[in-house]
Amino acid sequence: MLSTIEADLRANVDHTKRTGLGFWVWVLGKAFVTPQVHAVVLHRIASAIARTPLRPFAFVLRSIGLVWSGAEIHPDATLGAGFALVHSNGVVVGPGVVTGIDCRLNPGVVLGEPGRGSSGDYGFPVLGDHVTIGAHAVVLGTVSVGDGSVVGANSVVRGDVPANVVVIGSPAKIVRRLVPYEQDPSRATAAITE
Repeated sequence: MLSTIEADLRANVDHTKRTGLGFWVWVLGKAFVTPQVHAVVLHRIASAIARTPLRPFAFVLRSIGLVWSGAEIHPDATLGAGFALVHSNGVVVGPGVVTGIDCRLNPGVVLGEPGRGSSGDYGFPVLGDHVTIGAHAVVLGTVSVGDGSVVGANSVVRGDVPANVVVIGSPAKIVRRLVPYEQDPSRATAAITE
């Protein structure tokens, strides 16, 4: 668990702007004063406790995280290493959500089940590695978002998203293809317009 928390802390600091001791000072500073980091660390602890007889205490930690940071992350959600909340306010992550490594959620993101009255099944989303979800985007149901994809702000995703694309809108549609993350981690000039 400690290596996963270390990856989460690293994910909250831009390693291209700070290196060496300055990087670690910045990481520790964020760990002490940033609510979105606290929400993720509390989730890691709650998730570990949820698999023990102390499971009710995991929900107490979830509530503390919600009050402290504004993010509600269910203890049964499976979050990969390097998970980062850009800002935590309004983020909701449901119990069956699974994310890969290095995923980033912006404020107001909802990852959950579609709810009563929806057609189809009532599962939860699965996010691949290096996925970014824009502010107030909603990903509902048993859908997968492929590795390296970006979901634009205010989008509603109700179907599978392939790897290395940008989707926007309601319902979300592909607007751009991206160079795979492994080829260009910065992806500063990686967008290829369709």
